[in-house]
Amino acid sequence: MYLTDRLQICLLALSSRYPEHVVDINEAVLGSQSLGAEGWSSPGLIELLECTQSELLQTIAYMVIDTQKCEIYLPEYATQMPAFFIHCRGKIPCCKGNVTTRQEDIQRTHVYLF
Repeated sequence: MYLTDRLQICLLALSSRYPEHVVDINEAVLGSQSLGAEGWSSPGLIELLECTQSELLQTIAYMVIDTQKCEIYLPEYATQMPAFFIHCRGKIPCCKGNVTTRQEDIQRTHVYLF
């Protein structure tokens, strides 16, 4: 599967084609993520980006899913390094929840620390 479109469309297509998937954010390209970079579903990632970097969803993206790569590139940010790593075949890591779940986990962690 090869798709060049806005990032939001690529994530929706991923969710439609591969309902059981997990996306990891490449922090080397997009910077540190306060709610974590690993274990996102496409809907959860869209929700995160709507809250934190809404303009990113409108950026042109290039999604590659073939026998060698499962990645999304954002040419405006990096042409040789993927911005997102996709797990959609074989052993798929656990999804760590959406924005609300992650925020609640962080709040619980802070309560236990103090």
